[in-house]
Amino acid sequence: MIPNIKFYVISIAAIFAALGVGIFVGFLLDAQDFIIDQRQDIVSEIEERFDYLSEENKELKEALELENDEKEMYKDFIDSTYREIIRDKLAGINVAIIETNNDYVYSGIGQVLEVAGANVINLTTIMDKFMNDELLYSLYDELGLTLEDSANVIEDAAERLTETIIKGEVNDLLLKLDDRGFINLVGPVNKSLDCIIIAGGSMVDPGDKINLLDKTIINVCKNNSISVIGIEKLESNYSYMEFYKNLGITTIDNIDTTIGKVSLILAMDNRPGHYGVKKTAEDFIPNLNVQ
Repeated sequence: MIPNIKFYVISIAAIFAALGVGIFVGFLLDAQDFIIDQRQDIVSEIEERFDYLSEENKELKEALELENDEKEMYKDFIDSTYREIIRDKLAGINVAIIETNNDYVYSGIGQVLEVAGANVINLTTIMDKFMNDELLYSLYDELGLTLEDSANVIEDAAERLTETIIKGEVNDLLLKLDDRGFINLVGPVNKSLDCIIIAGGSMVDPGDKINLLDKTIINVCKNNSISVIGIEKLESNYSYMEFYKNLGITTIDNIDTTIGKVSLILAMDNRPGHYGVKKTAEDFIPNLNVQ
C-alpha cells in the first residue's frame, strides 16, 4: 500500500516543530541562567554601591557634626566676648530708635547700645493707623495744623514726628499721635539726638508705605545732619535693605544676631557700610582694626 503523502508531510512538520520547540526551550533555559547571573551581578553592584554610599553618608554626617560643633564654639566665643569688643565705643552718644511698623520686635538693641555707652533716649513704633490719611487729616484739623497744597499728610506727619524726635522738643502733635495710637512712644522726648536707628523689614509687601514713611524719616535725618542707620532682622519677609542702601545710609541686615548687633555698634563708631549676609551686604562685619 502506497503511504499517504499527507502522512509524510505531517511527520516532517512534526519533526521540525519538535526541533524548534527543543531549540526554543534550550534558549529559554540558557537565557534564564543568563538573567539569573545578571541579576546576581546587579544585586552585588547595588550592595557595593549601597555600602559605599552608607560609608560616604557616615563621613559627611561626622563632618557636619564637627562643623556644627565648631560653629557652636565660635558662637559661644562671640557671645562671651562681644561686650568687650563694643564696650564704651559710643560713649555719650544720644540715640533714638524708630520702627516703621510693628511687624517685628527689635528687642535687645537698647541693651547693646547701653553696653556701648550710648544713651537710648526713646523708641518710637509707627503703627498701621498712621497710614490712615483721613484720621490724620482729622487730627490736623483738631490741632489747627495746615498743609501745603501738594503735601501728603502722611509724609508731613512723618516729617514733623522725626524733627520733633531729633530736636527733643515735645509738641501737641507728638502727644496726640501717641495718645490716639498712631505711634507707640517709649521714653522721653527731651534731648537732641546724634543718631537715629530706623528699623525696617515687614511681613507683608509695604507698597508705598516705605516711600511715605521710611524715605521721609531718612531724608529728614539727612537734612538735619543726623546720622541714620537702617536695620532689619535676618528672616524678614520683605527686606528694606536695598531701598535703604539706595538712599545712601548704612545698613545691617542681621540685627537679631550677635554679629549683627556688633556690626551696628562698629558702624555707628564711624565705620559706615552695608553689613550682614543678604545680597545687599558688601561686608560681613565692619573692620575691627579701624581706630
